[in-house]
Amino acid sequence: MIRLVASDLDGTLLEKGGVLPDGIFPIILQLKEAGIAFAACSGRQYTNLRRLFRPVADKMMFICENGALCVRGDGSFDTTPIPACYTDAIMHDILAEGMNLLVSGTHSAYVMDRNRDFSDDIIYRLRNTVTVLHDTDELPEQPIKISGMIRADRMADVSGRLQAKWSGILSCVVAGPEWLDFTVADKGTGLKKLMNSLGIGPEDTAAFGDAFNDEPMLDLVGHPYIVQSAVPEMKKPRYTEFDKVLPVLESFLSGSD
Repeated sequence: MIRLVASDLDGTLLEKGGVLPDGIFPIILQLKEAGIAFAACSGRQYTNLRRLFRPVADKMMFICENGALCVRGDGSFDTTPIPACYTDAIMHDILAEGMNLLVSGTHSAYVMDRNRDFSDDIIYRLRNTVTVLHDTDELPEQPIKISGMIRADRMADVSGRLQAKWSGILSCVVAGPEWLDFTVADKGTGLKKLMNSLGIGPEDTAAFGDAFNDEPMLDLVGHPYIVQSAVPEMKKPRYTEFDKVLPVLESFLSGSD
């Protein structure tokens, strides 16, 4: 019996243009009434996700910043910060590769004042809570995620070098065509925290994803779903392919899955 559902957003739940599908809010409420918890799982910031799910935000849970910040149904949360011994070196490597730098804290995201187009995109399109800094040594809190953004045609080259250096020390994953994310946690460890807090095991948990940063949570659960358009390397025999999330959620409500 499904008791917990976690869904990635970009490339999975969200439609083209980055909007939620029609009908998702009633489905989340129906899931809750049926005793099935719903968690949005994303590399995005918590305040960004709460705005996106505003009508039902108090009826669900959130796994944010690729698992580094988890918010339970009662509003309590925990974080997994990046150790201070690594943060300066990661930021240096990102900037040295010519990437735009985005540092995520518990209370704000932080950008440097070096690329106005980039910072404006984070503030006005993504609608993150953002603080603009002149230098990385001005960070007022310990980062929970550090991200680099670069053109998609350069990502494979840059990510190869940085992953060769950092994989095995931290989670260093390509989180989209233009994004590389560094965390201690991943979506699997974030989901595991929610499962433990609810007393729910893998056999009663489903997860939806499309990209390599979703793999840890898909491997964790008993009911993993991979979007049909995912790259072949993401597809495994135990993953169930799907087209849209909502019909699968409706099958959980009807008990047909």
